[in-house]
Amino acid sequence: MKRIITAATILLFSCGGGGGGGGTTPPASSVSLYFTDDMSVYPSILVTVYEVNLCSDQQCQQKVNLFSSQQGLEVDLAKLNGILQYITTTSIPQGTYNRLEVVMDKNLTITDPSNQTHPAVFSPMQEKPNKPNTVQCDTQKCYIRFNGTVNPFATGKLIVDFVLKEFEVNTLTSPWLVTEVKMKPLTPEEMRGISYEREIHLRVQSVNAQSNSFTGTWMGKTFTVNISPNIRECEIYKIKYPPNTCVNQIAPSMCLEVKVQEDPATSTTLTAIKIETDKKCMN
Repeated sequence: MKRIITAATILLFSCGGGGGGGGTTPPASSVSLYFTDDMSVYPSILVTVYEVNLCSDQQCQQKVNLFSSQQGLEVDLAKLNGILQYITTTSIPQGTYNRLEVVMDKNLTITDPSNQTHPAVFSPMQEKPNKPNTVQCDTQKCYIRFNGTVNPFATGKLIVDFVLKEFEVNTLTSPWLVTEVKMKPLTPEEMRGISYEREIHLRVQSVNAQSNSFTGTWMGKTFTVNISPNIRECEIYKIKYPPNTCVNQIAPSMCLEVKVQEDPATSTTLTAIKIETDKKCMN
């Protein structure tokens, strides 16, 4: 009998952009994009994201791009429980959007509970009752869409949540086959009363040991990060260091995953509450 394992992925979306139309150009609004998830039966689900788009038509031919990377952004979806990973802030036209589209690499990597890694692929998927997602794939990429009106501009944030607990994975195939996917935009009502930590991935530019801080870049923006004396964890290349020596382990060109107190969408001066070396910097 085929064994199916379920996982959860949520796409949080609390902001949107505008559709096309003739005549006067619609006003633009600033939208900050984040990724999140709630929980997963797998300790790691590593995907590569190439684009995030809003569509004003049912077939997703008229797109407004929120994020684009030719090399792709690696994201470990299973590690985003209670986390808002900041991606970018962009300006888009106001209007009505009927689709949310995330373009991913067809291939992904899943780590099972025994810490074994498995290559996997997304399978094409048609919309089902009460499951407003479709997956279309070519030889390299898959186009994962949330079909339904995206209510934009309510908070200035677009939080893409992959509902991993509702992923279904056939583990008897080689590679593993992801046969069911769920992602959706979170409404302001769904976010109300929930506390999220913010996370940003940075390439270190410079380090200032005297001020216990460093600068780093992400998506063309430079951030100054102060290391809190009460930092929860400082893990550099899998070695944990006490707060008072953390800054001495950080060097230029290093890739860091940083959890911070402030929102990177609204502040370029951040306070680190957790620092960990990242496998890959996008920029």
